[in-house]
Amino acid sequence: MKKKIYADIVIIGGGIAGLWLLNRLRPSDLSVILLESGSLGGGQTHKSQGIIHGGMKYALQGESTPAAQAIANMPTIWKECLKGRGEIDLSNVPILSNQQYLWSTGSLTSKLAGFFAGLTLKSHTQALDQNDFPLIFQHPQFHGSVYSLDETVIDVHALLRELMIPNQDVIFKIDPMEENHLELDDQDHLTSFTIHSGSMQTIEVHAQKYIFTAGEGNELFLRKLKHHTIKAQRRPLHMVIVKHEHDCPLYAHCLGLGTTPRLTITTHKAHDGKFIWYLGGQIAEEGIRLNSEEQILVAKKELKELFSWLDFSKAEFASFYVDRAENSQPHGHRPDSCYLQEVKNSIIAWPTKLAFAPLLSHDIIQCLSNAHIKPGMTDLRELRAWPMPALAKPTWDTLLP
Repeated sequence: MKKKIYADIVIIGGGIAGLWLLNRLRPSDLSVILLESGSLGGGQTHKSQGIIHGGMKYALQGESTPAAQAIANMPTIWKECLKGRGEIDLSNVPILSNQQYLWSTGSLTSKLAGFFAGLTLKSHTQALDQNDFPLIFQHPQFHGSVYSLDETVIDVHALLRELMIPNQDVIFKIDPMEENHLELDDQDHLTSFTIHSGSMQTIEVHAQKYIFTAGEGNELFLRKLKHHTIKAQRRPLHMVIVKHEHDCPLYAHCLGLGTTPRLTITTHKAHDGKFIWYLGGQIAEEGIRLNSEEQILVAKKELKELFSWLDFSKAEFASFYVDRAENSQPHGHRPDSCYLQEVKNSIIAWPTKLAFAPLLSHDIIQCLSNAHIKPGMTDLRELRAWPMPALAKPTWDTLLP
């Protein structure tokens, strides 16, 4: 006879969306488990730069866009959590920087001033005097303007650890799922699904509500459905990491000519104590058709133009691709906010950005409340010996050991 388990809520996917939701639901009377086939945060989450965006980077044409408005309240929610006073206690998560900067090169200084002059989000920015510039911009060869933005930068890997620690008893490692593991009736009700984990015996999973927060893994569930209009998309990035010995931490967006920052830089520490500059922005979006060698050449040229006074000749470079899995948008554009959709007794969800995790969890919890989910039969005994997935390792320590 096939072994079975029963829970009120089953979350499939252990990235920021699934882990945040798990932490929000655990204090309730509902029984909740989370299943992950890889490492925790090992999809998109651990490749995030850790910026809690406040929307400024989405308003680089001087107007408050729908995306900027949707994300504007997220920094406040996260700050309360980081102080230990929010919906989740994240007081042990290191803050890498209390603000992200926005800087312009000399030729774009007038654009930067005009941009802030008419922007409705300007209350979240502050023009800096030269004496208050980050150390790297106090060099005589820097000619430009610098603003501070209300965007905290956090240690993503520590965040994953803190979200995992209080929930180790309900997080389980499973083998990658396949379509034939899912059992749906003719009306797209998910009646159960089977899970495997190495040599562990197959188990049939039953729940009142199944919540898919698996990023690109959500596509498996969509393919199984018979009646739905949900479509997924992937927006790729080609990120660059630079390992160097310059003691000049930087957390900043470089203003470019378009709607995306020319370069977005965050700083991290490698396991050997050296500094990592993590490069995103326009360089990552435009580099998706380049191979790694070509992308690194572009990154070296950008760094030479923007930081001519720094020597990167001894720095180590690496690049990698990230697939941002989201709900489909016209012409493949970025969604303005997080997304969820109920499909009978399931919910499919994408956070879109790390910063949106609290909002997505709030919306999912509201769906559960509207569905009047009440504590039901719980039996997790068959999972007692199952392993827990490992935490994802920092990408820079994997690519540049």
